[in-house]
Amino acid sequence: MAATRASRARGLLVLAIVVAGPGVADAADNDPTLVRLLIDDAGNPDPALGQRRFGKLARELGMAMAPKLMAPAETLGLDGFQVGFELSTTNISEEQDFWQLGVEDESPPGTLQTSQFHVRKGLPYSFEIGGAATYLAGSELWAFGGELKWSPNEAIEAFPVDVAVRGALNRVVGSPELDMTIVGLDFILSRNFGVAGVANVAPYMAYEPVFISARSKVLDATPADGTDTDGSFVFDEEDPVLHRFVLGSRFVFSVISLTPEVVLTKGLQTYNVNLGLDF
Repeated sequence: MAATRASRARGLLVLAIVVAGPGVADAADNDPTLVRLLIDDAGNPDPALGQRRFGKLARELGMAMAPKLMAPAETLGLDGFQVGFELSTTNISEEQDFWQLGVEDESPPGTLQTSQFHVRKGLPYSFEIGGAATYLAGSELWAFGGELKWSPNEAIEAFPVDVAVRGALNRVVGSPELDMTIVGLDFILSRNFGVAGVANVAPYMAYEPVFISARSKVLDATPADGTDTDGSFVFDEEDPVLHRFVLGSRFVFSVISLTPEVVLTKGLQTYNVNLGLDF
């Protein structure tokens, strides 16, 4: 009798998970639907498999939502201020089951597209602060964050390579199922020079360890028929680290700047471009 009840409860949980997955009200195509990650190929819940899938999803989604550098090592200067608009595209493993099951429409795109509004302000002693708002296309996900950069060596003729370190944090919001925070640390080298008296060019490179902290909120897979079966659960925290390498170059024409950038880590690439106004 106990075995029969356990089997019936498991069946109801599986049914609830399958029904709950696509039934999230008003969810956009790329919104996380984490409850489906639990289901194995036989249609049974497998928490260990679900946890592994969740970790892989967090790594690739975190790559797309992580802070963008989009600047050389030199700061804007004491009176400097920049307003920028940025577009980014990140490749993902769209054919893998953690993406097929982990987003609302079960048919993820080959790349994730984000747009970002980014402001930066120069401070005394070669410091700079900034803030950004990032939106993931086809979803209700936003990332809001801040940054602080310090350049201990900039515009010094004796050592003409600018050096800076930046710390940045993004907090991802907009999902009732996902809790994600991303911290980036950047070590930047750059060199700027003038071109024909009409432009300034500053190629740069950086090493960026990115620390992702992702966990699920309480996921509800309770059967809809009123049966007294508690199907709520949470995924444990996943904390992948991305070792990213950045190559970019900033071009300044009067008050207009253009900055293309590529970000590389194992198996993933992000391509960014920034159009800014410098005051």
